[in-house]
Amino acid sequence: MKQRSQEENKIINKIADAILGLGEGCTENDIADRFTREQIKKYGEEARELAGRLARREAA
Repeated sequence: MKQRSQEENKIINKIADAILGLGEGCTENDIADRFTREQIKKYGEEARELAGRLARREAA
């Protein structure tokens, strides 16, 4: 994973929170009203990975 700035990490965390809030099956379109397509494209994969880690942690 590449080194991200504090601002980028905030965006990734916010996207991950949105994904967790919407639950399994969340799509890009579901969060497109909260984030730009550019943000989703740039940070979406990292946010999905983070959301998955957080969900597993909550389930444990």
